[in-house]
Amino acid sequence: MNRFKSIDSKLIDLASKLNGRLTKDRPDYPEVLRTFEERRIDWIENDIMKAIIIQPNFEANDVNSSIWNFINLAMYDDGFSVSRPKWIEILVDQKDFIFIAENIDELLLKAEENLSNISMKDLV
Repeated sequence: MNRFKSIDSKLIDLASKLNGRLTKDRPDYPEVLRTFEERRIDWIENDIMKAIIIQPNFEANDVNSSIWNFINLAMYDDGFSVSRPKWIEILVDQKDFIFIAENIDELLLKAEENLSNISMKDLV
């Protein structure tokens, strides 16, 4: 079942606009670990790794695909330091996927706005 069918074109358009990469369902993971659907747009701007992530809720023993999260993430990783300063904002926390689908335009706009304004001083 592809619950992302109704929003994938909008994710593709935003990834293209941001010179980012849209990944679906963790393609680099071994097959047995790909047990859930998700979408990520990743890009790098001013040495800061940025991501918009739509994923089910991770719980202690499982992945709960009945509730979903929409996350904005910015992180700096120079490849040498132990510390990875980051910034995170959860725009949707544990809601039905339909909520994300129905509000996708506003969520993508807010995510783009959030992440375009992030600079090194915002990362902790």
